[in-house]
Amino acid sequence: MEESRFELFSSLVSSASRSVHRIKSEQVKQYSLTGAHTTCLCRLSAAGKEGLTQGQLSSLDNMDRAQISRVLSQLMRQNFVTAAEHSGLYNKRYILTEMGQALVDDFCVNLEKIQTVVSGGISQTDLEIFYRTLQTITRNLEQAVSTYQCDPVEN
Repeated sequence: MEESRFELFSSLVSSASRSVHRIKSEQVKQYSLTGAHTTCLCRLSAAGKEGLTQGQLSSLDNMDRAQISRVLSQLMRQNFVTAAEHSGLYNKRYILTEMGQALVDDFCVNLEKIQTVVSGGISQTDLEIFYRTLQTITRNLEQAVSTYQCDPVEN
């Protein structure tokens, strides 16, 4: 029986997501961290000294606030993340410590090597088209969720 495009797409995206999660988890396993921690660390690194709030992290990573709170708590206990000095009580901004930035720098080198392997044999033009198309599909799926009033699925 021929698989529908929707089922093929779902299967491929799910498989790719699991592989990415395993790669991220492996990068920080020695610190007893997970892929969710890796994602949070990368987002905070990209934000720089301005940092991000829990709400911003939740929105960027499509994780619920409770999970973001647990991730940030663990990262703070391990001295990878701290609250920015002049952030408010309710909109506290989180930034990387020097130790956190060093960790991100270390696993970014490995992730760049992995990215080179993964995109091997694919032209830059094809990669740009792929990501543009994937962004459009993602936006369209989000609109379909809204249009058809689909219930949210827990992560």
